[in-house]
Amino acid sequence: MLHGRSSTWIARSKCWRSEAALSEIETIKWEAAQWIERRTDDAPFDAAAFDGWLAGDPARKPVFDAMWRRIMGPEVDEAVRHYRKGEKTRRIAAGVSVPLLLAVVGGYSILPLIELRTAQPEIYASANGKIREVTLSDGTRLTLANDTKVEVRYTRHDRVVALPHGAIFADVAHDPKRPFRIDTGDARIVDIGTGFEVVHRLGQTRVAVAFGVVQFGRNGWLNSTLTLNAQQIATLDETGLRRLPDAKRDDIARWRAEWVEYKGAPLREVVADLQPLSPLPIEIGDDRTGDKPVSGRIRLTDPVSQLENLAITHNFVVRRTADTLVLTQ
Repeated sequence: MLHGRSSTWIARSKCWRSEAALSEIETIKWEAAQWIERRTDDAPFDAAAFDGWLAGDPARKPVFDAMWRRIMGPEVDEAVRHYRKGEKTRRIAAGVSVPLLLAVVGGYSILPLIELRTAQPEIYASANGKIREVTLSDGTRLTLANDTKVEVRYTRHDRVVALPHGAIFADVAHDPKRPFRIDTGDARIVDIGTGFEVVHRLGQTRVAVAFGVVQFGRNGWLNSTLTLNAQQIATLDETGLRRLPDAKRDDIARWRAEWVEYKGAPLREVVADLQPLSPLPIEIGDDRTGDKPVSGRIRLTDPVSQLENLAITHNFVVRRTADTLVLTQ
């Protein structure tokens, strides 16, 4: 008899522990939903408080990440399909799983995301070695380097430009109610009213700010960002964010003029101007090569051909490796 009572007590204890654990997980889910709401809202986001919440319990980050992945996955696709048909939010919520139900009923802002994903993109491209200038509906001006393509999506809440490859210069019309950002896949650049260059190639994104301020960092929720002011430059690749030496405003995105006249400029200066549109990074093998004076008109939108021509007229060698162009004597 005692043995039977003991077994019953153990069973009840396990049940209580299970219920307590379930309650704890549900609490974390609810807290995660609140953080996602704050993150997607237009109000300033308290990153330090969010980091503190994550650090307070090792179970929180996996729950948060899982909820975000599901929001970006099939559940939102289902919501998008209903949204395109003009169906009500209640019906959207009825056919999807708990995370999206929390998104719609629990309060955090999923509709701006759905609007963005359903927005018909405007596609602009440059070709045949030509630079193209585009003025968007809000007055923002984009200059596309040769062989560059962008997809522009504007909604009531967001202005987003996707840059899968190439280089652009953006002169952004500031709108505090509709942030302007450029996504290159891994990287995200958010404008705070500015003019800046973005170059994306070979897994690296480079940002140079001519005027104003941008936030630059890896695309995602839990990643740190750099605030770049006028004349500041940074890159992002698989190794992380890295600041580069500052540049003069007039030296940023000089390729917009296509042709530039040089009079006795050191080769390293010309290389710096050719670098943004080069299909491969350009390295100067020695100081003697870098110090060579260069005069003449250089077409910055055709880096490889220009380097090959300069090599003949200025007596140096262009050596191409798998991932670099190296200039030597």
